[in-house]
Amino acid sequence: MEQFIRRCVAVFAAAGMAVACATPPEPSRYRLTSSGEHWDEVNGDRVVDDLLPRYAEFFAVVLDLEQSAEPKVKRLRDDLERRPTDRSNYDALNSLAIAYFEFNYRAEADRGGGLDYLGRSFQSAKLLAVPWRAYSITADPELRDAILDFFEDAGSGEKLGTAATAPRVARIVESLAAKEDDPGRRTRIRSIADGIRARSEHPQPVE
Repeated sequence: MEQFIRRCVAVFAAAGMAVACATPPEPSRYRLTSSGEHWDEVNGDRVVDDLLPRYAEFFAVVLDLEQSAEPKVKRLRDDLERRPTDRSNYDALNSLAIAYFEFNYRAEADRGGGLDYLGRSFQSAKLLAVPWRAYSITADPELRDAILDFFEDAGSGEKLGTAATAPRVARIVESLAAKEDDPGRRTRIRSIADGIRARSEHPQPVE
């Protein structure tokens, strides 16, 4: 993972916003499901390479291993809450997801490490709050589904560092039920929260 991040930073510094990859055919969705332990590529969809040009300043902070600054999320928050919904909402969601998974991983790698752990854990929690707020602002059912896809992924325990923080995600997901009038989506919210808790209480053995 560190080698990948350093490569991204090197490419970013050398080429600015030039990215040599084709835009995926379906960008208007949550794109990181089933990416395995990492978040850089999903079945040939190089998500990070696609999003780097749009949020260059944001990723310059997120992908710099030596950077201790907090990434500025105002532009991404505005894009995620944009109405009517367009691709920019989903680009913001996926970019925030990448930042969350990266900061959450770094926090868990530093667990017990004092201020470094606390700072990074706080940063990852603040990143979770952005899509949580957007859920109550948007009335677009597809965007709401995509936000739930992200929270389900964040609580799956699949990506590095997420198993330890899954119970926190379960509580956040459960709180979304109060924002939801659609019975089917409320059922999904309960299912996601219950699934996260079940996996946390009965983790699968590492093979």
